[in-house]
Amino acid sequence: MRPHALALLPVLLALPGTAAAQPGALSPARGAQLFVQSFQPLPGETSLLALARRERLDWTATQNLFATQVTDEEHSFLDWRGSSVEAGGRTFTTLRAAAYPQGNRALLVLNREWCRAGSCQQRTAFGWVDARGLRPVPEADVIQLIRDADFLVGPPPACLRGVSLGVQYLPSRQRAGLTILPVVPDPVRRTCEAAGANLTAALRALQLNWVPGAGKFRW
Repeated sequence: MRPHALALLPVLLALPGTAAAQPGALSPARGAQLFVQSFQPLPGETSLLALARRERLDWTATQNLFATQVTDEEHSFLDWRGSSVEAGGRTFTTLRAAAYPQGNRALLVLNREWCRAGSCQQRTAFGWVDARGLRPVPEADVIQLIRDADFLVGPPPACLRGVSLGVQYLPSRQRAGLTILPVVPDPVRRTCEAAGANLTAALRALQLNWVPGAGKFRW
């Protein structure tokens, strides 16, 4: 298991308890800024973060690529969305991040998803953020072991037998939760659709809870 552009002015949605000025030391906005400083896109990646890296944009200019920005400092959560147009067409990017506190540090969970022509790719990064900076951490150090079978509602459809599922981690606005979605590889998904298999009924999302004392997510 496990797997030039149009820059738009951002629409900042001011929420109760949000800070419009400098983000807090443990906030997801600061974590995202630190992440971008050392970010290396995947080969061929067309997300807005990849665009910003290619164009060598600073943090303010990178933020301005996202047309809609929901930043909720009170709940340590952000959801930014925007799009860009290149030779291959328009790409829609969603950046989601949350910071899960543990004393004088917090675990940053940052998911970037980019979609073009109905096909999406995504990656999640984990890292400890504190007053000194951001330290990347392996997924296995902070996520309880998850098996493909955990996503199954019942016996798997024939098209899913022997298939390794990917996962997508979605940070929560509720501080303590992390939603984990199964990701079916595109060729397999098309095979299942052609066979009439209902993947929505066959697979389920999982919910893990943040355990500060352990410094990881568990059932």
